[in-house]
Amino acid sequence: MSGEPGANAREPSVARGAGLALGVALAATLVMAAPVVFAPRGRLFGSSQTFARQDPNRDPFIVMEQFQTGQVPGPYLQPLTDLPGRALARLVGPVAAYNVLVLATFPLSAAAAYLLARYVLGSHLGAMVAGLAYAFLPFHVAHATNHPHVAQTQWLPLYFLALWRCLDRPDLRRASLLLASAAAVALSNFYGGLIAAVLSPVALVAYGVVSPRRQAEGQWRRLALTGLTLAAAAVAGLLLVHHVAAAVLLHPGAFAFPRSDLFLHSARWWSYLVPAVDHPLAGSRVREFWADRGLGEALLEQQVGVGWSLLVLGAVPLWLWLRGERTSLACRSAPVLASVAVAALLCSLSPERRIGSFTFVRPSALLYEVAPMFRAYARFGVAVGLMTALLAGGGAACLWRSASSAGRRAAVLLLGLAVLEYAPFPPWRWRDVLPTRAHRWLAGQAGPLRVLDCVPPSRVSDSLALSLPGHEVSLLGAPTLDDCGEPRLGDKLSAMGYTHVVVRRDSTIGRRLAKKPAPEGLARGPEFEDGWILEVKAERPSVYVSALLGFYPREYEGQATWRWMEQTGALRVAATRESVGTLLELELKAFARDRQVEWFLDGRRLGEVEVTGEWRRFELPLGTLAPGEATLTLACRGPAIVANDVLHNDDPRALCLAVGSWRVEEPALVP
Repeated sequence: MSGEPGANAREPSVARGAGLALGVALAATLVMAAPVVFAPRGRLFGSSQTFARQDPNRDPFIVMEQFQTGQVPGPYLQPLTDLPGRALARLVGPVAAYNVLVLATFPLSAAAAYLLARYVLGSHLGAMVAGLAYAFLPFHVAHATNHPHVAQTQWLPLYFLALWRCLDRPDLRRASLLLASAAAVALSNFYGGLIAAVLSPVALVAYGVVSPRRQAEGQWRRLALTGLTLAAAAVAGLLLVHHVAAAVLLHPGAFAFPRSDLFLHSARWWSYLVPAVDHPLAGSRVREFWADRGLGEALLEQQVGVGWSLLVLGAVPLWLWLRGERTSLACRSAPVLASVAVAALLCSLSPERRIGSFTFVRPSALLYEVAPMFRAYARFGVAVGLMTALLAGGGAACLWRSASSAGRRAAVLLLGLAVLEYAPFPPWRWRDVLPTRAHRWLAGQAGPLRVLDCVPPSRVSDSLALSLPGHEVSLLGAPTLDDCGEPRLGDKLSAMGYTHVVVRRDSTIGRRLAKKPAPEGLARGPEFEDGWILEVKAERPSVYVSALLGFYPREYEGQATWRWMEQTGALRVAATRESVGTLLELELKAFARDRQVEWFLDGRRLGEVEVTGEWRRFELPLGTLAPGEATLTLACRGPAIVANDVLHNDDPRALCLAVGSWRVEEPALVP
């Protein structure tokens, strides 16, 4: 593969130039991601400022879990990304594998874009500018924080390179490379496959008609042969999809996103003019800008800005082409690159736009009818960015080669502004793989520890084992560990072998903990700005309440806390050894009126108490308990009463009895 005929002989070879682009981008990546490079198992690349939601690690943990387990549901396997991720996870662990897979895309994208740019621009300088600009596009940096598949941007330039080389001189070798590159761009990232498929006709026709490398002879034959190669690639892709996941073709509606999602996850035309949301100088104003327009939820998808300086540089070869300049390969390629950029921009917009009484339908509306499983059409912005980078590289080359020194000064000025606009090195482009500093403290402790994290299950919390090796972390889950606010929690945790509890400051328990001492049986450990560590200090009990069954979630008022039940509820009582004369002291309150409450142990009626509307403690003798669990059932006489009927508070729950605190007395143990 050669550059423009007659190019400066002092320019490095294509291979050496690509290696230089790779090396420069690698160095820039190491600087940009230095905190991650020094702690690859404990940090993730990317700024949490790119996200509006509170759970920026959700999608990465889904992927890391798939790397670790090797299980990707249904038709969602993207093998050119997932399989290397699995292999790396076996070597370095899932978190480090994720980081390697993401960070490697920056130098690889620079080298790939360099190869394409060298072919269509014929200039080493222009190719270096295009390669580095494309590698560090805000689109790429943003998706590298959360979408490792979308971040595999290195394949798209290689696909266009293979396409245009085949179109210039079709033969078996170039056709094979075109098929291989089409497979690579689709199998690394399904959106990449969609983008390549949609833009291929535009790229094919525009390049074939303009013929930047002046291959006029046999133009229609070359178009036909390359078109047949693309058709073969499309047929092969459809056959593969039918073989692997036939339902996607036969029942696409089963995988469809709501059409309304397209409006949220499509780009606005002015998104291409807005700096990155984590820009060190303009980031706060950019976040306010997006928040004012109600686009916070899909903030990441709007990171398609290409930079004003690149737009100005990109306009140079277009202007020269319009003025009749045809001696430079960069100028001859300009209309091709601009045509693909415009097509990609139109595809990235929402399905329709209404102006007055007219509704303008855009390409994404038609694409959705064919492939309703795609919704994030803003991702066509990667092709806009690629073509803009190529045009900007051409513009820099043209200015540098101009006869006047003003051209060189303009090129240097615009490239310097581009560096400021992209600003790839803010110190906060990393985040801890763990949700709080309390978790980070646990990770640094010698194990094994058994930890209760007082949050309900989520993708991030479920995957804490990925980043807390050597420790066992449990989450809230019914029925045994569903409530971190229950009385005597320390007794239960001691009996179950737990050593620590993590409490987030922004949780209900965290806010209560800030105002009162640690619960009985637990002691305050290290405190952090986002959470507490509680140490389990209770002695291992002989009898404890292990679970509440049939109760509504816990409620709080001042220092009081309780859980309501309907007509019946149960407490599961666990004995670690045989206990004689066990007494359970329960704090009870009836709803709306006094109640007669019967109590049963494993279905055997043991007594009845009268409960009023005021809190009162009752002693319930349980007799002899064998090792294991017994069920204490409380049953109200008469039906429960709907809360709204009494309080007129729109509470639809039927309530009868509230259980507050409890205490177990163990008068004697059987030796």
